[in-house]
Amino acid sequence: MKRAIFADLDGTLLQDNHKFSKITKKTIKQIQDKGIPFVVTTGRLASDAIRQAKKLKVHKYNGYVLANNGSAAYSFATNSFLWMMIFTDEEIKKLFEFTYNKYKVHFFSNNGTYVYEKGENSFYWAKVMKTSYKIINAPDQITEDITHASVIAHEPLSDSAAAHLVDELKALLPLLDVTQYNNRVFEISAKGISKGSALKFLSHHLGVPIENTFSFGDSYNDIELIKQAGTGVAVNNAIDEIKALAQEISLSNKENGPALYLRDKILKNEI
Repeated sequence: MKRAIFADLDGTLLQDNHKFSKITKKTIKQIQDKGIPFVVTTGRLASDAIRQAKKLKVHKYNGYVLANNGSAAYSFATNSFLWMMIFTDEEIKKLFEFTYNKYKVHFFSNNGTYVYEKGENSFYWAKVMKTSYKIINAPDQITEDITHASVIAHEPLSDSAAAHLVDELKALLPLLDVTQYNNRVFEISAKGISKGSALKFLSHHLGVPIENTFSFGDSYNDIELIKQAGTGVAVNNAIDEIKALAQEISLSNKENGPALYLRDKILKNEI
């Protein structure tokens, strides 16, 4: 039976110190030794996602990485991207002009984050990922391809105001998708692109039936990842929305939940 495993990193596969436990590394190596593709599937930027995947020896098995919330897919077999969905210059300009001095915005490339002002959380994650962090005041200061962006209200919006913002963004950027995570955070990506669609595309590329895919996640950007997999597994520390969608719930990331699930449900059944 051909199978494939897709797992989020932060809050799922990684411990809270942003490191992989020994049992996680050992289990994922055993999974790959059995010929089962293990795909790092993360919102982290591609340069860091590739680095994290190497810690799990994914490159030794000519494996794959899904980064930037599915906007970029990297193959270690060819050391190149299978796909990378990017915004046009005009889309970047429109989003900048609509949001500047009104909202916080993070423009993400494979290697860096562009912001209007330094933010504690976004700067922290840039340091964690060891990627660049640039403050801009004009769209032409963005010098890399942008794969996705986050629009963040300074305070939570009312339901009606959030819905209105979504409508405005969709009208402004008709060839892009707008996903509302909550009443503060809205993600913009290429049409039809998410961790879930990336799972479907790569599963087809691998020749693995969707019903034989397993996914692990914990947060808003994992909703489609959990929904689209044959078996979606929420770690016990996941948000309620993820738990409600998942077919199964593992122990938390602190308790090596995904690794123990794979050991008990996959490895024990492999000949």
